[in-house]
Amino acid sequence: MKQLLSLVLAAAVLSIAATQPASAAGPSPIRDASTSVLNCHFEWKWKKYFKKVKLHGKVRKVVRYRRVRKQVCPPPVDPGPARIGIKSYEFYFVLSAKTLLSGDTIAELSNQGEDPHDLRISKIDGSDEVALPETLPGGINRARFDTQPGTYRLWCSLPFHAERGMDTTFKVEPAPIPPL
Repeated sequence: MKQLLSLVLAAAVLSIAATQPASAAGPSPIRDASTSVLNCHFEWKWKKYFKKVKLHGKVRKVVRYRRVRKQVCPPPVDPGPARIGIKSYEFYFVLSAKTLLSGDTIAELSNQGEDPHDLRISKIDGSDEVALPETLPGGINRARFDTQPGTYRLWCSLPFHAERGMDTTFKVEPAPIPPL
């Protein structure tokens, strides 16, 4: 009896799978009102349920399966702080980016030159200044700070370094507002 029931169940599963169109099996993205594609998609899952069936005069509990379509959305990922890498050589800087998004920021100074260098970061309007200590050749220093939209100035505060070319700027743009 159990074998017959399992054969009937297997045949039902195969017939359901054969009747589904091929496009229904794969992920299909959902579009919101602005027609941008989100990471949500639909997947087919097997749902288990129990049914009471009368067989040979006795009521038995039978396990049944059916395919249901479920929406699957990955959890949102926090992008983390904005990062800017600054390589210092003899009397010039090389920045990893000329623009950043506002908010939490990590600045990393990597001294590739032969002399020690330090780094000062300040918004052009004269607000708070971030200082990275003197970095020896081959050394790395990091600072974490908060940025607001605007233009920031970077310079080496050691004597005559800024005058010789260790002075540059980068822009901070407002961070986009995440959709609800």
